[in-house]
Amino acid sequence: MRSPQAEHGGGGATPIWLSIQHLRGFAALSVALFHACQWSQINFATGQAGVDVFFVISGFVMWTATSGPPIRPLDFFRRRLVRVAPLYWVITLALAAGVLLFPARFPDLAVTPGHLLLSMAFVQHMNPSGQPFPLLAPGWTLNYEAVFYLAFGALLWLPPARRMFALTVALLVLALAGFTWPPAYQMLLNPLFLEFLAGVWLGRMAQLQLLPDRSLGWLLFGGGIGLFVMIQLVNMDWDLWRPMVWGAPAAMLVAGAVSIEADGGWKPIPGLRTLGDASYSIYLIHTLTIGALAMTIGAWNPPVFIPLAMIVAVVSGLICWRVLEQPMLKALRRRLA
Repeated sequence: MRSPQAEHGGGGATPIWLSIQHLRGFAALSVALFHACQWSQINFATGQAGVDVFFVISGFVMWTATSGPPIRPLDFFRRRLVRVAPLYWVITLALAAGVLLFPARFPDLAVTPGHLLLSMAFVQHMNPSGQPFPLLAPGWTLNYEAVFYLAFGALLWLPPARRMFALTVALLVLALAGFTWPPAYQMLLNPLFLEFLAGVWLGRMAQLQLLPDRSLGWLLFGGGIGLFVMIQLVNMDWDLWRPMVWGAPAAMLVAGAVSIEADGGWKPIPGLRTLGDASYSIYLIHTLTIGALAMTIGAWNPPVFIPLAMIVAVVSGLICWRVLEQPMLKALRRRLA
């Protein structure tokens, strides 16, 4: 089994899995394509499953990134805050300013002090329209990430085996608690946390070198893609069963990719590593840029609009990554170090 690459920074070496970066890029593009198709009233609901892939990846990365030298919970929380919050806050504040200055351009959005503050604080709540979304709609996933980080970081003081057990229990409780009180299901207590748990277990298997070989990895990877295709073709409303229906192939996809790479079978693909690096920027900004394109040229001609929307999403995301995300991260990490 080959080891992934390592990048060194404050706090030791962090393993960098090329397959994970590639999947991040594909997941961001998948979600962007879903929203582009949505503007053109084309059903590509399975594109939303990019989020489920992100959740599995998050569990995997958090475990592998903390499987080296011990890290204190406070340091973990500080690093996660620096990585996730600043770009989200900047884009959320920019959107809030746009809504207040040009309300006609954002007929479905309203800015209230409470809504803005809760959105910035990653607290799940009902927006002024009665929906469980923050001001910047893609930020709903960050509310789940925040709860996962709190649970994960709070258990870092435990040795790996006990931490694995305690984290499994904690995420199972979060995943199932909503079934005891249905209103809580929308307020984060639902089986989406099982996707993080699947990623954590994959990370533990990678740490113990228990991942399958590349042949089984390719079967898992191909099986995940095949299930996603089948789910799209069946064309049913999977919303209630999303964590199971989309979570299972998402876990297969990630498990297959890291197994292939661990066995030396995952090869670099030009451009995909960059898309993976910029995936957070692409994910956060794509709804704004695709929406702006739709309001400028219209979305009535899908063969024209959808390719243009994807180009706009990628280019704007890359610019945001280069101009905003990277400089902020470098400056904040220097101060953190």
